[in-house]
Amino acid sequence: MAPLQSGTCLSHYRIIRQLGAGGMGEVYLADDTSLNRQVAIKLLSATHASDYEFRKRFSREAQAAAALNHPNIVTIHGVGEQDGRPYIVMEFVEGATLRECIPPEGLPSDQVVDIAAQICEGLAEAHRVGFVHRDVKPANIKLDTGGRVRILDFGLARRGQWDQLTRPGTTVGTVSYMSPEQILGKEVGPASDLFSLGVVLYQMITGRPPFSGEYEASILYAIVNDQPRPLAELRADISPRIAGIVARLLQKDVEQRYQSAGDVLHDLREPTLPISERLPVAEKSRRKIPYRRYVVPFALSAILLIVTWLTVFRGGDRTSAEKSVLAVLPFENIGPPEDAYFADGMTDAVTMRLAKVGDLAVISRASSGQYKGSQKSLRDIGAELGATYMLAGTIRWDKTTRDNKIMISASLVRVEDDTYLWAETYDRVLVRVFDLQSDIARDVTRAMKLAIGKAEMRALQMEPTQNLAAYDFYLRGNEYFNRSWERRDIESAMQLYERAVELDSQFAAAYAMLSRGHSSMYWEYFDRSEQRREAAREAAEIALQLQPGLVEGHMALGYYYYHCHLDYVKALAEFDLALQDESSNSDLYNAIAAVKRRQGDLTGAAEFFTRALELDPRSHLKAFDVGLTLGLTRQYAEADQYLDRAILLAPDWPLPHIYKAWLPIFRSGDTTTARQVLAAAPDRADLVSSKYYWWLARLIETDYKKVMTQTTPGTDTVAFYLHKAQLHRLMNNHRREAAYADSARVIIEVLIQQRPDDARLHSYLGLAYAGLRQKENAIAHGMQAVQLLPTTREAFDAPFWVINLAETLVIFDEYDAAIDQLRLLLSIPGFVSVPYLKLDPLWAPLHGQPAFEALLQSVI
Repeated sequence: MAPLQSGTCLSHYRIIRQLGAGGMGEVYLADDTSLNRQVAIKLLSATHASDYEFRKRFSREAQAAAALNHPNIVTIHGVGEQDGRPYIVMEFVEGATLRECIPPEGLPSDQVVDIAAQICEGLAEAHRVGFVHRDVKPANIKLDTGGRVRILDFGLARRGQWDQLTRPGTTVGTVSYMSPEQILGKEVGPASDLFSLGVVLYQMITGRPPFSGEYEASILYAIVNDQPRPLAELRADISPRIAGIVARLLQKDVEQRYQSAGDVLHDLREPTLPISERLPVAEKSRRKIPYRRYVVPFALSAILLIVTWLTVFRGGDRTSAEKSVLAVLPFENIGPPEDAYFADGMTDAVTMRLAKVGDLAVISRASSGQYKGSQKSLRDIGAELGATYMLAGTIRWDKTTRDNKIMISASLVRVEDDTYLWAETYDRVLVRVFDLQSDIARDVTRAMKLAIGKAEMRALQMEPTQNLAAYDFYLRGNEYFNRSWERRDIESAMQLYERAVELDSQFAAAYAMLSRGHSSMYWEYFDRSEQRREAAREAAEIALQLQPGLVEGHMALGYYYYHCHLDYVKALAEFDLALQDESSNSDLYNAIAAVKRRQGDLTGAAEFFTRALELDPRSHLKAFDVGLTLGLTRQYAEADQYLDRAILLAPDWPLPHIYKAWLPIFRSGDTTTARQVLAAAPDRADLVSSKYYWWLARLIETDYKKVMTQTTPGTDTVAFYLHKAQLHRLMNNHRREAAYADSARVIIEVLIQQRPDDARLHSYLGLAYAGLRQKENAIAHGMQAVQLLPTTREAFDAPFWVINLAETLVIFDEYDAAIDQLRLLLSIPGFVSVPYLKLDPLWAPLHGQPAFEALLQSVI
């Protein structure tokens, strides 16, 4: 059938030109005449169009795929049919396909890793909701003009198990990327996509696919039976680590292959063990892990950036003024350099045990750990951390002896007068490593003349697990979990916790942290399913069944109640139980503070956030939380100091820069200072992909076209579309506004069917309908959002839905109702102030309204 000509119309889409063609049909660039935007249309071939069952299934699955909401997946706007031929309407992405970008000699290794990681991000999201792509290949991977990877053709994917849409071998290009199970007609799952990803990586590295032949049959045979030529023979500059990843992706046996895109992403971005030591889960369950092989990697706890410290940030009145405050410095490795990680791990373990002593306040491991290798005096370090005592030591692991001896020399110093109060040398065999940790912790408490109860002594002596390999995975999981709130870090942590409990099904603390991961996935809106909530509850309950009274277990259950149900009373009860047994746990104080902030108790929240920061004085996250909370109470000068502290500790993190720029806006409408704050942020701090920056940009930059070119999609695609719609409305370009609002609507309407009680989705959908000028729907969803989650129930996120409702009301000239919402926001702590209301162009239509002018004269 001849290609469609320019000017041909499919419904309200006018064809501009053909972009490409393949076995499934043709792809065209078209104008969406109803929404004045360009789209890509994939028109299915006549062969597939003649199959009624295919057409029916295709339409159903394409509509379901429209729910995929991820920056590395091209958005599907809808489906249609023309003259019996179904078509899919997709977001048009300017750029080139990966096939067009791979040179004959292959891509640079760093670019290979970056592209592969982005593909994994998109595949992980698709697999999470049940989609298998089935046709991952360079032609279906596009690099937009900003370098972002976008996966195409998820409308041709299928949820769950299904029969093949396409017969194997329709084109040589597609055949080359098929998995062995696809070719053999076996069940196809996420691992099939990962095999195809391995083929793509191999081609990116070498410039050619790993399996080739003159005829399709020979290619099919090679995929099922032959091993590709080793990468080392084709690219000398490719590291063994990357070669190992590709080799595992290309395993013929599904069980020996990677089982999730998240696992691949983890190995691409954060290599901590040699690939040869990372066995597939199925193989690990069949093999006995050599004791010596895994005992050593204790040292993988998080170490933040080493930064200059300011004396002003030592903290004021300590909440633990009546307690001795101890900082455990990283033990110095005096053995071979490759054993440094073992010294770090021992430091971490001793710190955790000492934190269980009730009469002792112990500085967080994350803060003390930043002084590894420091040349500062103990007195200076103690002053910076606010510690009264310092524990320091050296460690040597002697692997030349039969029993693998560990020798530690430890000393306790009083910071005030730099006096050594105690010193001891320990000589133990490796298999007594947990006893060694307990002995050091016990002797330190005796030297400090602290009274230790029976329960505390049992806690000091408790072994978290007898499986040292499981302990290693647990520590590495903690490293990722404490790194950020980003999805990839949470998922990486959970994968490591899962490995820990696979190796030791009695490892209570690992189950507790696995529960924390599930709760965080739900809380951060990465997965709001009932299954996710149940997984969080189940893992927490297992932890407490295995070890009643476990601090980590009560914390996990508390976070389950908090993050998954907003049940603040039950959450605080669990946190209080944990705090009784571990009063030096900075994360517990942080959790209590977070709940109090959600309850609207900002004074209590600030107090507990400050306590958390005192115990973890070099935590950028905790410093930010104090600053954020003080800002919500409109104590802007105090908030500014803590944001400076967060920036000092983590200059690459965008949020402190952005919120610090908001403060002069809230305080006095000072856009000049706000611009200066943003200009001072380092380029590597990715400000422009944060929705908090998007909202700020419309206030400090009057050239909205410039704002649109400066802002880039982040992890919230819907919010980005609404941001674009908002800017076009401010430029009086309703057709463009409607186009972006409709893109958001398509995604939200599918998601809201799955989560009908999600206030955020209703709030977003209200704004989307407002952009389409559907007044009744817009106001109804905006009102439903604030009813589902009123500010009296949730004092942190809920005010945003009130702001969105006020914006919607203004769009439809419902000024009095909008002013009522703004009045509410001024009456409670939050992100609204009179100077801000005067400045934001969203509220420009309200100027001159008597009620609004009176509101601006109010003193809050």
